[in-house]
Amino acid sequence: MPNKPIKPESDAQTKQVSDKRNNAGVGANAPKAYSVDELRTLQAKASKQGNWSDYLVYSTLLWQHSSVDSAYQAQIEDQAWSVLNSLSPQILATLENSHHAEVQAWLALLKTFQGSRYEIRQNLMNLNSFESEAIFHKHLLPKLIAQQPPEETVKQIAVLLPMEGRYKVVSQQIRSGIMKAFFASDQSITLKFYDTTSLENLESVYTQAKQEGADRIIGPLRKEALQELASFHDDKLLALNNIDSNSFTQFSFKAAQPSLQMVKKFEDAGFQRIGILANDGKSSMVKAKALENAWKQANHQAILSVYPDENPKLREALGSLIHENLSESRQNNLRWLIGEQLNFFPRTRQDLDAIVIFDNAYRMAVFRPQFDFFELDTPVFGDSELTPANFQEIPQNRDLNRVSFLTYPATLNPVDLNSKFEAFGWDSFMVSTHIEDLQNGGCLAEAKTGVLSLDGNEIRQRLVWAKYDKEGFLIEAPTQDAKELVNSTRNTDLD
Repeated sequence: MPNKPIKPESDAQTKQVSDKRNNAGVGANAPKAYSVDELRTLQAKASKQGNWSDYLVYSTLLWQHSSVDSAYQAQIEDQAWSVLNSLSPQILATLENSHHAEVQAWLALLKTFQGSRYEIRQNLMNLNSFESEAIFHKHLLPKLIAQQPPEETVKQIAVLLPMEGRYKVVSQQIRSGIMKAFFASDQSITLKFYDTTSLENLESVYTQAKQEGADRIIGPLRKEALQELASFHDDKLLALNNIDSNSFTQFSFKAAQPSLQMVKKFEDAGFQRIGILANDGKSSMVKAKALENAWKQANHQAILSVYPDENPKLREALGSLIHENLSESRQNNLRWLIGEQLNFFPRTRQDLDAIVIFDNAYRMAVFRPQFDFFELDTPVFGDSELTPANFQEIPQNRDLNRVSFLTYPATLNPVDLNSKFEAFGWDSFMVSTHIEDLQNGGCLAEAKTGVLSLDGNEIRQRLVWAKYDKEGFLIEAPTQDAKELVNSTRNTDLD
């Protein structure tokens, strides 16, 4: 760096060079700077002694003294790069302690090209911002960038879906979502759809799609179909379900981890003890147990209350969680002791920071008014099961006022998408066309089913929080702390 004083770190001769350079130009009798030949000698000595910090400093000085010889400057950059790549991790770790900006710039360059493609792009921006004066910008860095493999161009995508039978309706919605994503793109990719209703013909359909020029494959959808294709180990295939295999990238419609998102939200709000209400159906119980375990593993308390999925008594289910029965028992004991009728209103437990209910929107609408009856200020939460079926016609629902729940971004901003499976189809197209970015550590922040990232060979979703306001309109739920959540609960009660 031309204008920065450099003080090498070793022997007396090295220090003398630094002193001469620092004093150059100060007064009429200032010592003369070292010549190119002298710097070459010092560079060679530092290399022989393994003083790599000094070596890089002298290389920088030598490069600066050779401004008229561009080819020699390029040679200096290449030699320094070769030296850095030959050093052991232990030696590189000692260089991390160097106070010379020149040394740190070279280490930053080394780290830049050791990461994924996504990390390389991010680190290159940092190099341009924070190491803009480093000597390697002139010759070496452009060469290293040019050596990076080009991103693969996707020309044709094959979509494998069962278009008849049990999965026909779902497949039609997924196909519709894929087509809408395609028309929203530059339409430079060819889409071909293949019917995989018959498992017996699946391998031949897959082979046909590859022979007809498919660069990427979306599907199949069914787990049985994925098992059939697992032996192909196709890293260009995006499976639309999950199986126990790492043969291809897998994107399940239920790729979110809602329990972990809930834990984060509740911890951010300062909650310690939560109540969980769930019916005994398989799906609800899996989600309820996942949240209970995750919350307890985070060293908090959770109380799980379960009620029957068939013919449930929802009032009793909520009453059991909030100890209504204990309040009635105390009232009965007092009435027996006093011997006369008492005016009674149940006094429920007040130690729950939040209540999470795993059930459908219809039952949630029955539960919700009970909170008003019991005069509960406790915040109420649900999961993606409360997502409306038709994104284009979301009715007002005042009965779900105060309920915050996890859902898909497309629920709040559907554009022309109609359903969650259309949103899933849209995202499958986006993932397939951006799979290399995901493999290199990137994410799809504007996806329709959530923020999408790749974890191993599985796509993960991060959902968004939504709620119904006082008038019953669905809106995005703001981030709030515990006090704000309780105050919001009080201020949005039904009139």
